[in-house]
Amino acid sequence: MKMILTFAAATAAIAIGVASVPGAVAAREAPPPPTEPRPFTLPQMTTYTLDNGMEVTLIPYGNVPKVTLLAAVRTGNIDDGGNVWLADLTGALMQKGAGGMDASQMAEAAAGMGGGISLSTGLNVTTADMDVLSADAPQAIGLVAQLLQQPDLKAEELEKVRADLLRNLAVAKSTPESIASEAFQGTIYPDHPYGRVYPTNEQLAGYTLDQVKAFHAQNFGAARTHLYVVGQYDEAGVREAVAKAFGSWRTGAAPTAMPASVNEEPKVVLIDRPGAPQSQVMIGQRVDKPGGDVAFKAMNTLLGGYFSSRITRNIREDKGFTYSPHGVFSDRVEGAHWLEEAAVTAEATGPAITEIYKEVRRMQDEPPSAGEVQGIKNYMNGTFVIGLASRGGMANSLATYDLLGLGADYLNSYVGKVSALTAADFQNAAKKELPINRMSVVVVGPLESVRPQLEKVTEIAGELPE
Repeated sequence: MKMILTFAAATAAIAIGVASVPGAVAAREAPPPPTEPRPFTLPQMTTYTLDNGMEVTLIPYGNVPKVTLLAAVRTGNIDDGGNVWLADLTGALMQKGAGGMDASQMAEAAAGMGGGISLSTGLNVTTADMDVLSADAPQAIGLVAQLLQQPDLKAEELEKVRADLLRNLAVAKSTPESIASEAFQGTIYPDHPYGRVYPTNEQLAGYTLDQVKAFHAQNFGAARTHLYVVGQYDEAGVREAVAKAFGSWRTGAAPTAMPASVNEEPKVVLIDRPGAPQSQVMIGQRVDKPGGDVAFKAMNTLLGGYFSSRITRNIREDKGFTYSPHGVFSDRVEGAHWLEEAAVTAEATGPAITEIYKEVRRMQDEPPSAGEVQGIKNYMNGTFVIGLASRGGMANSLATYDLLGLGADYLNSYVGKVSALTAADFQNAAKKELPINRMSVVVVGPLESVRPQLEKVTEIAGELPE
């Protein structure tokens, strides 16, 4: 008790002393103005190409004796054709063993190097990555090569992997967000792999081991692969290990190019979930924009892309229609799109959609304030630099922007481009890229109560399906 009283008395004395100094409290409450953003430059890197067409980028980074390896292979769901998730099934089976080592042996080998090994399948790229001690970089390069080039693809593992994916599929197709996403992607990317989000159970259950082996043989090769080595390493040792592990890999096919068309007719899609307390709403469209356009990214961030965005303040903070609205600019290789999504209370479905349209129009009709513009520029530059502040962040950023055809030049110029944005850039991006009459709308919710609300939303009332 004595210690508590003494601490309380001291705290009170400190508080009285501070308060007695004129302006002291006010001075502590006012943060200093932000400094001008510093120019950002990537570390000096080296990129070279093996005789078989595989690219390698070496980036010295940091002072910790560790290195991150990221092998990006230009294949994924873009190569599924009509066999949705065949790429996912192939990637999952590859992780079960390679070069005669099963999954647990590969994990043990990676752990012995101070890290782990993983493989991930996406729309356009499949990545294998490791983060290991610098001394083990050559050995780790060999393990990554083994995973990509020599997967065992065993029949006895296929059904285990398939069962896992079937469970994932069942869970995904039971959630309103996934149901809405499937409908939205199918609407804005018709007849394209980007629009085929989920397979049917029958499709997934029917894929054979021969199909998996054929997918790997057709789509994994040196011409589609870029290896990034980031961290502290012995360059001569790394180059020798890369040549040994990847130099004899067959060249294989060039990456698949399948541009998605832009000017699709907008649609309103309604999916009934009787009795649901919420509606899942998605509003968006294809955007005919080159990857990496900072003005569009900035506009989207202010409109709906971060927690203090306009749409969030409107339908979450002011009106309480939703807890987690979010704007997305998906900068995809074969065609980008913009999307605002939110789970809103069923009784506020129509009003929420009206407010989203209202905020898009406000962005188009009037430039944002100087404070809003500066806040977004600070936010974008800050998150950009933070994203590059680790070996993994550096490797993933380089791989992403190389995939989009932007590369290191984009990263080096990013801070300067963002810092130069004006209020007019925000407004012009919204006016040019987000015409209201091109937006598609998906609503998953209790249509008996929601449809009458949608009939009052001017922008879509005439487009509601029967």
